[in-house]
Amino acid sequence: MTAAVDRTSLRPRWQAELDEPAIALDVLRGARDAPACLVAGGSEGDVRVFDPDGALRWQLTLDDALLTVAASPDGTRIIALGMGSRRMWSATDGAVLHTARAGWSASAAWDARSQSLAVADGKRVRVLDRSGTVRWSSQPLPSTVTNVLWPRGRRRVAASAYQGVTIFEPDTDRITNTLRAPGAISGLAAAPNGRWVVGGSQDATLHGWKVDDGSDFEMSGFPATVSDLAFEDGGRWMACESAEVLTCWDFSGTGPTGRAGVVLTGHQAAVSAFAWLPGQHSTLISGDADGTVLVWRIATTTRPGDELRPAGGARDDDPVTAITTSRETAYIARRSGRIDALAVT
Repeated sequence: MTAAVDRTSLRPRWQAELDEPAIALDVLRGARDAPACLVAGGSEGDVRVFDPDGALRWQLTLDDALLTVAASPDGTRIIALGMGSRRMWSATDGAVLHTARAGWSASAAWDARSQSLAVADGKRVRVLDRSGTVRWSSQPLPSTVTNVLWPRGRRRVAASAYQGVTIFEPDTDRITNTLRAPGAISGLAAAPNGRWVVGGSQDATLHGWKVDDGSDFEMSGFPATVSDLAFEDGGRWMACESAEVLTCWDFSGTGPTGRAGVVLTGHQAAVSAFAWLPGQHSTLISGDADGTVLVWRIATTTRPGDELRPAGGARDDDPVTAITTSRETAYIARRSGRIDALAVT
């Protein structure tokens, strides 16, 4: 059951159901300025594509326990990764383009031009072409790869594992940097300008590096593991979660060293997912293990050390498992399998 929290900034647009817990979401973009579709993945391998109005477009199957889904920026490809396999489809007609056995794979990232896809594959990173064929593989890392991303668009791939982040250049088959950190990196984010890579650690710390020279910083004192991190698309603020609290860090100028975080307080249960609203540089949507969804506004007057309360939101008794956003819409996945499309006003 959904109820308003204070003044609400969320308005229902449509709702859909999976037949299993919904655990992964991504936006499938169309032509320029066209409304986006939604890709939703269920825990048992059900992958569905919904039109902008919520109508079901495609129903796809991974045939494996699913861990994540990723849609290409050009809106033509969808990939699902799982415990032991991966599968790529055409977003145009739903046809299977490639299926392969793989190691545990919970992270995938398309490059900026939708020409290459980096995927975690057990202890290795693999780069696939648009057909799903492997065109490059890394040497094994010390442990299972937890995250992959392209910190500068399409040339370099960053991968997190135990004791840090490795940055590869697939075209030359070389490692350009090794960014050391204690313990295992559970979450990873890169600044939009490629200048910073930041990892959340299982030892309740945040570790960041400058990509060019490897110089680093560490922030500690979090109440629990930091496993989810994301920059807003303007690049100034980076949010991370730890237990019931979200913190935003100011990466403008010389970066966050010496600056206090902006603390976002309002959740009563552990934050389970969050996402920035694209194009606004200031609006964050978060959900928690009790089912509450909150809206946060980072004002131009917000300064490091401030504490913010939510600008609105909605309560629900169905735990939030994933969030993604497109323009003025937040998509909320829930443990029951329900998907909520909410207008953010």
